[in-house]
Amino acid sequence: MKLAVAGGTGTVGVHVVEVARQRGHEVVVLSRSAGVDLVSGSGLSDALAGVDAVVDVASTQTISAKESMSFFAAVTRNLLTAEGAAGVGHHVALSIVGIDRAPHSYYAGKVEQERIIRAGTVPWTILRATQFHEFAGQIRAHDQ
Repeated sequence: MKLAVAGGTGTVGVHVVEVARQRGHEVVVLSRSAGVDLVSGSGLSDALAGVDAVVDVASTQTISAKESMSFFAAVTRNLLTAEGAAGVGHHVALSIVGIDRAPHSYYAGKVEQERIIRAGTVPWTILRATQFHEFAGQIRAHDQ
């Protein structure tokens, strides 16, 4: 299977790419370092040629609701539009357990991401995981 991993060079993405390749999948990394800008959509069309599924683990480091919503809305819309045009069969997005109960700060963007995915035409799966340990360090660094 040919997979594309949005955010494939990030904290979660490097692991997704590694495991997918170990399991014999062909993996396309969707990141700026690979010539794809998820926010502007630049390079997405070419990168998604022949892709069967997209795994979206892209993220941004902000606690601003406005910045988070802007990022996730742009990335999600760009991915879904390009996926539809390329005939991608499935969109998988990593989200966070319980965000619908606390749609503030960074979580506001993840809630928006889920809303856009659910309203889209590409078949989808949203995987809600518990918060990662790295998050505690990010909050602490912001407080200092």
